[in-house]
Amino acid sequence: MNPRLAAFNALTAVTRGGAYTSLALKEHIPSDMPAESKRFAAALVRTTLENLLKIDYALDAFIKSARVHGSVRNILRLGACQIMFMGTKDYAAVNESALLAKSLKPQTSGFVNAVLRALINGLGGIVYPSGRNAKYLSIEYSYPEWICEKYVADFGFDFTEKLLSYKAPLSTSVRMNALKTHAAEFESSLAKARLSFSRGSVKDSYAVEGMSDIENMREFKEGLFAVQSESSMRAVLAAGIKKGDRLLDCCAAPGGKSAYAAALTDNGIEITAWDVHEHRVEMTKKNFSRLGVKNARVSLRDASVYAPEFEGGFDVVMIDAPCSSMGLMAKNPDIRYSARRQDISALSEKQRAIISACGRYVKPQGTLAYFTCSLNKEENELITDGFIEGGFGFEYVSKQTLFPHICGSDGFYIAVMRRKK
Repeated sequence: MNPRLAAFNALTAVTRGGAYTSLALKEHIPSDMPAESKRFAAALVRTTLENLLKIDYALDAFIKSARVHGSVRNILRLGACQIMFMGTKDYAAVNESALLAKSLKPQTSGFVNAVLRALINGLGGIVYPSGRNAKYLSIEYSYPEWICEKYVADFGFDFTEKLLSYKAPLSTSVRMNALKTHAAEFESSLAKARLSFSRGSVKDSYAVEGMSDIENMREFKEGLFAVQSESSMRAVLAAGIKKGDRLLDCCAAPGGKSAYAAALTDNGIEITAWDVHEHRVEMTKKNFSRLGVKNARVSLRDASVYAPEFEGGFDVVMIDAPCSSMGLMAKNPDIRYSARRQDISALSEKQRAIISACGRYVKPQGTLAYFTCSLNKEENELITDGFIEGGFGFEYVSKQTLFPHICGSDGFYIAVMRRKK
């Protein structure tokens, strides 16, 4: 398959079908496509999504039609991305885009050709929004204006610009599974697979270049590693789990944090893992099996509903709360366009219900660790501050927000609390 057609199919799945970027790339870029073509197609989709609003703003300066069909719009977006951000030769970007249009909607190839040529000729004359305002941030960094407005209100303009300008690394963040391998052996296996890598800043973390078709890698199937961000790993480390602990992971799927806790303690903990969706319970069980996690019980349960039989039963309770995932927007740009302001308040209600119920499962002097992959105060500080002030008998041990442009990984909130009695 032509890599630009694969890119078109993946982009359409995201922009018109609501798919996640990673899943769209996996589904629409054939595994038997040459490696160089796969890399180009994936980079084209990601770069288009990372710059979508700026690309649309530029294209709109040269589109005279009142309405452009969504498929044609995506062909133009891919062509414009190559011209504006990827260094593709202008003639190649135009010709290949026109050919793509001809194969999909033959009557539009001339239109695509004309718009992209006009873009090339007029690119230097486009007047983009300017000034210290949300409109400038929105177009310059391709985040919806409401997100820019919110972050400026929460963090200030300068901090927000640094946050939104951050580009996530192309490498894959993985966790070496210490239950099944060790550093020298793992690094040797990566080298044999001709993968470039570097050690991360967190215990057992690695940044690996050029990983593709990960689930079919021998090393993955044998459980030698898990795909996991450094921020996620930092959350587990902050919880201070030690051998002999009884751990409850309330919103566990797909099980990455519990599995890391098991590896840190050489399977010396007892794990109870819950999830509210049956298919995610099965996913967690499979991941535990692949990674060699022992002493784990995985079951279907809604963490927001209090269960008195678990009162005071655990040394550590981890809540990886369902959230907006807006801390992942640099790495997964589709989240920028699917996130809605009204979802944040609905999620906050769910988060309050979960922490109120699950906090009661912590034994006296035990630990409650609350995490989200969000930067929104409504999902983070306001939830844990409210819980601390709500008479539940807890105090803070630590709390921190990991910002992508500072930590170089996913945006995360980590709050660790101790039950006083």
